[in-house]
Amino acid sequence: MRMRRMLTGVAVMLALAGCGNDSAQTLDDDEQQAAQALSVEFRGEDPSDFERDVGVCMGKHLVNDLGTDRLVAGGMLHDDLTVRKSRSGVKDEQVAEAYAEAVLACRDVRGEVESRRDRYPKATDADVDDYVTCVEDIDKALLKNAVVASAMHSPDPATRTYAAKTRRCAEVLGQPGRK
Repeated sequence: MRMRRMLTGVAVMLALAGCGNDSAQTLDDDEQQAAQALSVEFRGEDPSDFERDVGVCMGKHLVNDLGTDRLVAGGMLHDDLTVRKSRSGVKDEQVAEAYAEAVLACRDVRGEVESRRDRYPKATDADVDDYVTCVEDIDKALLKNAVVASAMHSPDPATRTYAAKTRRCAEVLGQPGRK
């Protein structure tokens, strides 16, 4: 998974201050800065509300699990708590595994497909249900291994296997297009 960025500090700051129903501990100033930087990176450009929420969840999850010192030492953050934008991937396996755990913890297959529903105009509610069931039935260990390999830019058959399985699941949605 490639990390992405877009700057909208106020919205993220507010979201981090009251991030939904997660059981995350209260973040100190440095942790909040790190979680904000990560959340902006993870949500992509021109994010939907769903993508913003997932980015916030992942940022907080990583900071709570590893702390800022480990994220800096592991190469995900600079000393000033900004995101390191390395194209060579994460070099620390513990950081890559924590990233995969954040993906699993913040994953909402139904929310994702519903946020992109307009891309599949011919998909019925039953098609969406079938897609969600199919994706959720894919082995979580396979997904975790694929995310770790992708984060570390290391070849792993799990990445191709997971991608192939999700493509098969997506077939029920039909071809992306216009109405």
